[in-house]
Amino acid sequence: MGCPEKGVPELTSTGADRTCPSARCEPGATLLGVKGEDGRINHLRTAMPIDAHFVDTARQAGPPEQRMRFASGCATTGCSQWTGNRCGVIDRVLTHLESIDLPIQNGLPSCPIRATCRWFDQTGAAACHACTYVTTDNASA
Repeated sequence: MGCPEKGVPELTSTGADRTCPSARCEPGATLLGVKGEDGRINHLRTAMPIDAHFVDTARQAGPPEQRMRFASGCATTGCSQWTGNRCGVIDRVLTHLESIDLPIQNGLPSCPIRATCRWFDQTGAAACHACTYVTTDNASA
């Protein structure tokens, strides 16, 4: 598996048994959370599977990934964010959040996919604290 970055735990899984917490809005994905007025993602208690009708309806108000977060199976090498042995997204998010010194909440936020989450698998609780700040499509920001 190679040497992990300093202070970053080794992955416990590299297979497709992990869930990507920043997937696109497409049939077969699950709705993970909705962006609140404060700009943070409010996770659902249970991830909601989405179908083509949901996708079409959600796209009528613009890119759904700007307002909602979706999850699907981690594609590992089939994803442009895969660095060869891990997802690069959460590493970049954590580096950015460290630079702006956001407060860390006590305890872990609720999450319907933590048991299979790629980001949690890679970085543990740090990923959970960062996750609510991630918007998959922030092109308009």
